[in-house]
Amino acid sequence: GFNQSGEELVTRLRLFREHGVHVLGSFIFGLPSDRPATFEATADIADRADLTFAQFVMLTPYPGTVDFANWEKNQGSEVVRVAGIPVTRHWLIPQAQRPKVYTPHPVMSGDEIRKRTQAVWDTFYSLPRVWARSRCTPSLRSRLAFVLISKLYRQMYANTGIATDSARVNRANRWARLIAKPCRRLFTASPMPDLVLPARQETVTAPH
Repeated sequence: GFNQSGEELVTRLRLFREHGVHVLGSFIFGLPSDRPATFEATADIADRADLTFAQFVMLTPYPGTVDFANWEKNQGSEVVRVAGIPVTRHWLIPQAQRPKVYTPHPVMSGDEIRKRTQAVWDTFYSLPRVWARSRCTPSLRSRLAFVLISKLYRQMYANTGIATDSARVNRANRWARLIAKPCRRLFTASPMPDLVLPARQETVTAPH
C-alpha cells in the first residue's frame, strides 16, 4: 500500500527512484495533529526520500468537503464580508481582495502555518538541494534546465499560492515570467526544415 509514514515512506519512495520513476510529492500542512516540529520533519523526509519535485500546501476548506461544512458552521451568523461577499463564498471575491482561508488549528495560527509552510518550500528548493537533485539528468544543459524548472515551479506555486496580498502575488508572477524565458530557450529545438507535417483537413459546412 501507499499509506506509509516515516522511514517506511522514505524507503518506499526511494525504491521508486531506484527503478527510474520520478515522484512529485504532495504534503498538506495544518492537520489537527500537526505541530511546529512537523514542518521540519516533513522537509527532512522529502529530502531523504529522493523526491524529484515536491509541493507543500495548507489545509484549506474547499466547498463540498466535511472540512468546509464544519468551517462554515463555525463562522456563525456574523460572517465577515469582503467587497460585499461573505468569506464563506471566498472564491467569488475578486482575487486582489481575496483573503486566505484557513481551517482553525488547535495550537497554531493560520499565519504561523503559512510562514512555516513557506519555509519548507524555501528549504526543499534551495539552490544546493536543487543542484544535487539535478544529477538525475544526463548533461550540464539538462541540469541547468532542471534547476530553472525547479525554481519556476517554486515561484509559481509557493509564492503565488501562499502570498497574503496582491502585491506579493504580482511580484511572484513577474519573477515566474522572468524565469520562464530562459527555460523556454533551453527547451527550444533546432529548426527542422525537412520535417513533414500531416496535411491539415478543412471542415466545410454545407449550406442549408
